[in-house]
Amino acid sequence: MRHAYLQGIKTGLLQWRITASVYLIQLGLSLTLGIQIYEVLQASIGHSLEINKLMHGYDHTVLTDFLKVHGASITPLLGQIRWLLLLWLLFSVFINGGLLYCAAEPRQASVRLFWQGGAVYFWPFLKIGLFFLLLALAWTLLIWLPVALVIQPSLEYFSSEKYTVWLVLIALIVWLSGLGILLLWSVLSRLQRLEYGMPIAKSLAGGWRIFRQNKLRFLILLALFTGMQVLLVTVYFLIQSYSGMTSPFLIVLFFLIQQGFVFFRIQLRQMLYAAMHVASFGENPPSAS
Repeated sequence: MRHAYLQGIKTGLLQWRITASVYLIQLGLSLTLGIQIYEVLQASIGHSLEINKLMHGYDHTVLTDFLKVHGASITPLLGQIRWLLLLWLLFSVFINGGLLYCAAEPRQASVRLFWQGGAVYFWPFLKIGLFFLLLALAWTLLIWLPVALVIQPSLEYFSSEKYTVWLVLIALIVWLSGLGILLLWSVLSRLQRLEYGMPIAKSLAGGWRIFRQNKLRFLILLALFTGMQVLLVTVYFLIQSYSGMTSPFLIVLFFLIQQGFVFFRIQLRQMLYAAMHVASFGENPPSAS
């Protein structure tokens, strides 16, 4: 497990050009929405002094007033978001296909191989992705629907609100744990498809079998890389809270810092994929089909 973890970090760092390609794709999608939001804000409250209050942090009053006065101007934007989410889903399948293909072929990995892997495995990975998306939605409803039904009665029944808070926290932990297992199963299923060219159903069964046989190893790997990501986010918020975005210079500076963190988060994803591949197949797996 230690070897897989270190090998995953090494592979992710060496494949920084592939990470840069993914970053540029995500940046392009983000700018597509960001430019539209900017134009809406510029046309509505771009010259309002009230917007300066947001420079010092979240202000619920400013946002509430904006939605009341300018809500009609952002309605078309909200309608476009659903199409952008669909576009993001498709690009996400392509991106993960390319990343996994490069994780499986670390000695041959290149930007060209990334695009090739994303194209070759788009349709099978789309089917696998939709399967796990439905599972994630079902799992979310299974956990949070009962919580939503009992949360109000619990506030009236228990003598303290802390019991309700504990209920929500426990539900959150169970929910995140389930999503983590689905993530591992999803990655392992795609690796099965990638390495052996299995049909979708056999890939899913094979991915679950490998996870069940080595669940502690994969859960530890997920915990380690999740811990790195939590540390990354914590460092970012500590830096932000220390000075805050209170001037144009700091806004630009924090934007650049934020983009650096986004870049490294993509690398963390690739590190996890590479570590799981090594943990599943070793360093000399069968060639990806």
